[in-house]
Amino acid sequence: QAALADRANREAEKARRSLAEFVRQAWRYVEPSPFVGGRHVDAICEHLEAVTRGEILRLLVTVPPRHSKSLIVSVLWPAWIWATRPEWRSLFVSHSSPLAVEHSRLCRQLVESVWYRTNFGGGWTLAGYQNAKVHYSTTKGGHRFSIGMTGGIMGHGGDLVCVDDPLTATESWSEAARSEAKRIVGVLPMRLNEPKTGRMV
Repeated sequence: QAALADRANREAEKARRSLAEFVRQAWRYVEPSPFVGGRHVDAICEHLEAVTRGEILRLLVTVPPRHSKSLIVSVLWPAWIWATRPEWRSLFVSHSSPLAVEHSRLCRQLVESVWYRTNFGGGWTLAGYQNAKVHYSTTKGGHRFSIGMTGGIMGHGGDLVCVDDPLTATESWSEAARSEAKRIVGVLPMRLNEPKTGRMV
């Protein structure tokens, strides 16, 4: 029993120190298909760690569809940040409200899981006063807010602003849609809590 507990603690510490390791361990709690790693996963995680540390303030992730970009960036990464920094505040924007809601739901599902609470939830929980699908807060003052591109972002912000797929595949062919996405993304830096140190992904 003690040996099992010691092994679990070592695994949790590895995940706390490495986003790539956290992704590997947490995958089963948000995605039914088996985890398949790769150099692109390691590269994404390495750069997101640099963003978390403030070494990179602007990051653009471009990989083909179905390479786990959204699951890593919009679901697993914010949960990993809260493992050590539950005061972290973030705003996630997607091309549509349903997609934003799904990513938000999966992230909340993870941080409320027994596995996460046992290994990474020491000292905080999700706050009862703000625990909706698209907006929930930690008892340490952090929050994760999600919205669609046309949902209205005024009044919301964070230490991080993340835009995950601002356009659908169909919209990407429309000059009008591209112009509107560019306009919205252009004002997002004003939603950062600290313009000089805030991160955008």
